[in-house]
Amino acid sequence: MMSFRVVKLQAIFLVAVLLSVAGVAKAADQIIGLAPDDPKAEGFQLIVYSEELRQDGFQPVALNFTSMGTTFTRQRNFRVLLRPRTSFQTRMDYQYAVDVTVPEGVRSHRVPVELPSYYHWESMAVVVEENGRRIGRNATHTSIPPGAQGFGQKISIGIIVPKDALKSSGDWQKLPDMRAITTVLGEDALPSDGDAARLNGKQAANFIKQHDSGWVRCRVQEEDELRPTWLSYSQLDIMIAPYPVLQRLESERPAVSAAIQEWVATGGQLWTYDLPTDGVASQSWLAAKPVRNAITYVEDATKNMGLDEANMRSVPVYQSYGSQFYSNDYVDDPNRKRADYFKDLEKAQSPMVEKLDSGRMRDLLSVFPYGLGRVALIDDPDPFPGSFQLWLSLRQIGRTWHDRQGVNISDGSQSYWRWLIGTVGRPPVSAFVFLNAVFVLVMGPILYFVLRRRGKLYLLYFLAPTLALLVTSGLFLYAFLSDGLSNRAKVRQITWVDARHPASQPTAGAQADSENQSPSTYPTVDQLRHTYYTVLDAKSGLHFPLDSMVLPVSNFELIRGYRYVSANHEFSGDHLIEQLPDSRRYYGSFLGTRTQTQFLETRSSFQPLPILIEDDGEQPKVSNRSESALASVAYHDDKGGYWVAYDVAPGATVTTERAANNIFNTLLQNRIEPQASEVPSPYSNLFSADDRSELESIVASLNRHSRSRAFIAITKVPEESFALPDCDREGCSRIIAGVLP
Repeated sequence: MMSFRVVKLQAIFLVAVLLSVAGVAKAADQIIGLAPDDPKAEGFQLIVYSEELRQDGFQPVALNFTSMGTTFTRQRNFRVLLRPRTSFQTRMDYQYAVDVTVPEGVRSHRVPVELPSYYHWESMAVVVEENGRRIGRNATHTSIPPGAQGFGQKISIGIIVPKDALKSSGDWQKLPDMRAITTVLGEDALPSDGDAARLNGKQAANFIKQHDSGWVRCRVQEEDELRPTWLSYSQLDIMIAPYPVLQRLESERPAVSAAIQEWVATGGQLWTYDLPTDGVASQSWLAAKPVRNAITYVEDATKNMGLDEANMRSVPVYQSYGSQFYSNDYVDDPNRKRADYFKDLEKAQSPMVEKLDSGRMRDLLSVFPYGLGRVALIDDPDPFPGSFQLWLSLRQIGRTWHDRQGVNISDGSQSYWRWLIGTVGRPPVSAFVFLNAVFVLVMGPILYFVLRRRGKLYLLYFLAPTLALLVTSGLFLYAFLSDGLSNRAKVRQITWVDARHPASQPTAGAQADSENQSPSTYPTVDQLRHTYYTVLDAKSGLHFPLDSMVLPVSNFELIRGYRYVSANHEFSGDHLIEQLPDSRRYYGSFLGTRTQTQFLETRSSFQPLPILIEDDGEQPKVSNRSESALASVAYHDDKGGYWVAYDVAPGATVTTERAANNIFNTLLQNRIEPQASEVPSPYSNLFSADDRSELESIVASLNRHSRSRAFIAITKVPEESFALPDCDREGCSRIIAGVLP
């Protein structure tokens, strides 16, 4: 009864706060956490806001502190401990710690946080400490509203709403009508209303909010609330934005524009529309040359839409005890096929069934790759709802979030076995067999013969168990010492450089490598496979940069089968993450003692070219612009020839030599991933390319599907790339790869 009163008082207070602090909570915000349990006594209220949740990447949340009085009368230093939980305990329940300083004299203070989202959130527990003192006896916990929980989406689409949408009646300010997109990309039912008109802003918003079937979910994001870090968009597969908004971000908020570019470079898709009549501005990053055959033109949409089937809506349902989704299927009308609904749309002359010939499609669409992702420019002020044919042509099959990352935290990843440190944790079988054989001989005929000759055979009853205990202890000690007494690390880093699209250019007339002029920078994606093994407790933990997406790689399912235990909001969890000024620290069970822990880390940035290749049509020259020596560099020219150079020192320029056609494969062998022979034999049959990341697959296929002007280089992993600096390194290497313009 008391808890009900507390919740009711919190709800009343929350309404008062929202009414008194206008503009703090945005339309897309959902309240997922509240603290402390007695805000009046503590003088403040903490509200945790979030956009719609997704069980991938990093979730953007906001911590909003509001004074109970007029303003905060003094500076207050808080430590906020966030504990997202599903209904049952998982093997990775974690606590996230972030320090917040609320300045004196403000009414409210809002802090954006990117929170790792490794499992489905159904509740959020919050603990607040001030100057080391815990506020309140118990953690407050809030059930996350169903409307904030993203259910089972395979494709997540971000929709950017212009800041002047309510003040203008222009076409590009309208919220997109997503009916055709959810039908095509989400494999959802055909619209059953036969409405030919475009949904207006309110109707489009209601459709997005109420849409609960198929495999597409949308995240509406207001232009003013866009964050200057690509991790805020790391959960999205597609982003839809009007070109005028992107143009405005480039000039007014360049940090946000750069974050969107970095997100695209990691594999995201950006769809933009309402292009200027005189073409995209030449200085814009969107002014890249379109690539022919970058889309698959779908001539007849009806062949791809299963019109002979029932018009079925699949509604995802979450199973808390398995951390999995299944779908409930509902048929709109068992007496009608999808073809009947398609005909209704044709009779209503809906734009969703419009047929576009190849010439019209080329005029409408231009596409170019950017890093690992791509950008689609749609030359239409309002391409919504759009034809099924248009969205089918833009669809990319097999590029879901898990396909791109190669990690499935809920089910465990087979790649875990592939990246074990081979010399750690292997039982010394040969030594054990030898020692056991010696022990049997000593304890058997030798000891019996010696004691019998001396007439002390009765000592056998005492010596046998004593020697057995000593030998057994020695075996355990030998096994412990065989792994050494130092921490171990195995790191493989792939750096993908898109040299076709410079993000910044030197000023006109300046040399790119002059002392006073920075060189051009290019979209660069780094992906690192980390494996760490600690012999003694490493309390300093693993330190990853704040702008890195870090995903744990495990060999187990997230929730133990048939061992379901309800979530404990008072328990901080064995996995701890702490946000520091320039890094995140992973410790606790994230770095268990004498256990191999693995992570997949993705970074996105703009960097100068680490390798410069000058191809004059004869023997290409390679210049090493990086700080490390290159063990080897290979290059595929636009005439089909392969070239290679070895041992290129930093700052050196060398002439390449003609190489065999399989030179890429030779250099990459055993570096994309270890060979099966190096994996412990019980796990060698688990080798599969299905859990490779998209970047790993692209680099691995460079030799089989060679690209003109592609290059690879092998070098050592930079010191700053290790999350645990003080460790012995084994099997570490870095691959630098990319495509030249």
